[in-house]
Amino acid sequence: MNTNRVYRKSKKQTVQLTSLLDLLFVMIFVSLIQQKEVVKPTPKPVKKPIAKTTPKPQVKPIVKTPPKPEKVVHTIEAEFNFYGTNSNPGIPSGKYAMQGSYNKETGELKLGGIYWIQRPAQYDMVPLSGKINQNEDTFLGRVEFIGCQKFTLSRKQKGNGSPLSGQWVGTYNCSQGDTGLTLTIK
Repeated sequence: MNTNRVYRKSKKQTVQLTSLLDLLFVMIFVSLIQQKEVVKPTPKPVKKPIAKTTPKPQVKPIVKTPPKPEKVVHTIEAEFNFYGTNSNPGIPSGKYAMQGSYNKETGELKLGGIYWIQRPAQYDMVPLSGKINQNEDTFLGRVEFIGCQKFTLSRKQKGNGSPLSGQWVGTYNCSQGDTGLTLTIK
């Protein structure tokens, strides 16, 4: 046996890359040409003459405007005037302006001091927070200040302006004892 045999691999025929690209290009070109031939031009629309007619007058519907809702929260301005009572005559008198808000729906009224009109020595403004009854003639609540408690006011005179305007008279209680109060709401 002859062991000196040399094996040779047979060469495969290779197709050149440029030939494949050329073939691909031709196929795409043919495909595009075929698509172009299939597309038919769209016909132009024919304009028809429009008959002239007189438009009918349009009647606008009557829309009722709903009534404006009643204002629920009001800005309130007041004057806080305090003074001594028969049971506590030693209290000096003083006066300051207040401002706050009144919620008619809940009856809540909150007022805070803004500036002094007449200030006695060593007195501070106190805020009021309470409720007005349904008849809008009684105002009960708490003085929101250290050492203070409740207040009770009744409307003695109605005024023009806010729903609560007028003169409210009563007392409040703080560390100095029962004190007279006239609250004038504008």
